[in-house]
Amino acid sequence: MFTIAVAGKGGMGKTTVAAAIIESMRRKGKRPILAVDADPNSTLGDWLGIKCSCAVADIIEETKGLRNLPEGVSKPAHLEFQIQRTLVESKGVDLLVMGRPEGPDCYCMANNMLRGYITELAESYPYVVLDNEAGMEHLNRKTTQDIDALLLVSDPTRIGLRTTKNIKELIDKLTFLRIKKKYLILNKSEEPRESKEFLESYVKGIELELIGLVPVEKELQKLELEGKPISALADTSPFMKAVGEIVERILN
Repeated sequence: MFTIAVAGKGGMGKTTVAAAIIESMRRKGKRPILAVDADPNSTLGDWLGIKCSCAVADIIEETKGLRNLPEGVSKPAHLEFQIQRTLVESKGVDLLVMGRPEGPDCYCMANNMLRGYITELAESYPYVVLDNEAGMEHLNRKTTQDIDALLLVSDPTRIGLRTTKNIKELIDKLTFLRIKKKYLILNKSEEPRESKEFLESYVKGIELELIGLVPVEKELQKLELEGKPISALADTSPFMKAVGEIVERILN
């Protein structure tokens, strides 16, 4: 199993890049893929063209952390069934949506069980891609803690890069995570070839390997407005070509 986690500040195009990575892998025959939407905004399914009507967090909240189950119902069996119910299968890619943050109650037992089941589920896939919120809370309490490649997405601005550095330092303190490699992706680059040398020198202070620059793709806004998935972009799209090259570098 090869696990890729994507993280970054809101507004950097993180989820769009995550969806493009999944689509690029699917086109390259790197499948089946388990796509885990661990961002509370839960928009990964929209970009993948996969509709999900129920999130794992909904199940946990409805049962108050598995404390409010009908008499005689096994908690492990119930949770395993609900995870299977929330998993949406499609051609080459299956989607699991984690959902919104929890309420004030403590759901520690449910989260511990949940992490075990999701880890077991992930092991049945050769590839797993997780779209995370900046703090990566779901990796802490709910999902797998073993990551082959962590991709931090930023735009090519001082504020974006400074925020990315802060996120990287926060992740470095999460000692429970076992991350093999960490990379930086610069999204929304106007002139990636001409600016690469300058940007590489600028990002040295972040202590992340710059694995790729992804150009602005005007077609993305049109797709979003029309409700079309990332798969509508052709292989010749500069955006998809750049993401495809990043996928090749990560997997090879």
